[in-house]
Amino acid sequence: MGIFEIILVVSLSCLGIREVTDEVDNGRIGYPIRKWFIDQEWIPLFFAKPIILCVTCMASFWGTIIYWSITYHFSTNFDFITDYTVYVKWVFCCLSASFINTLLWTARNKNIGTFN
Repeated sequence: MGIFEIILVVSLSCLGIREVTDEVDNGRIGYPIRKWFIDQEWIPLFFAKPIILCVTCMASFWGTIIYWSITYHFSTNFDFITDYTVYVKWVFCCLSASFINTLLWTARNKNIGTFN
């Protein structure tokens, strides 16, 4: 699987998670998870934002999980660990997905409107 396909998977996954946890009227199906993260005072925002609260930040957490899962799945052995280009692609993937997430979420809020 190519790097651009991975970026697309990461970006669409993050946008999907953010959309199903959005607050619309009483909240979407995943809103209780989002509300739980917001209501917990013992969870710092720098942990909660990449997991579920911020669509831009989500690319770092979910991008890492998805990228390394795909990289491991398509490798025949663990030789990819010693290849430095894998790490460069990982950073590129997360940064690119973060940029795409921001653009698409801003366009979504501009065209559909924010519900909060």
